[in-house]
Amino acid sequence: MKGPDWFDAAKYPVMNFTSTKVSPAGAGQAVVVGNLTLHGVTQPATLNVKFNGAAINPLDRAYTVGFAVSGDIRRSAFGVSAYVPMVGDDVTLIISAAFEAK
Repeated sequence: MKGPDWFDAAKYPVMNFTSTKVSPAGAGQAVVVGNLTLHGVTQPATLNVKFNGAAINPLDRAYTVGFAVSGDIRRSAFGVSAYVPMVGDDVTLIISAAFEAK
């Protein structure tokens, strides 16, 4: 999947998301709309965010907050169209993130 016919990770090592709107979606949840850049192409995207919790990390004693993020994209919209439709075009992004206070 990292090769040039797919996501070409050597040429495009970073995926970037810039939010443009955040809307609450229930307790500890939000819908984040923004622009996703993948494979050198920027497209609008919607991500579902869930707050997992916050606590003192027992390993480094830093206050840490955690989130689970998911969203669906069509890889062909970002120029990754190898073998479509024989290989599925829909990709689910799953992101786990933790942030520490400094």
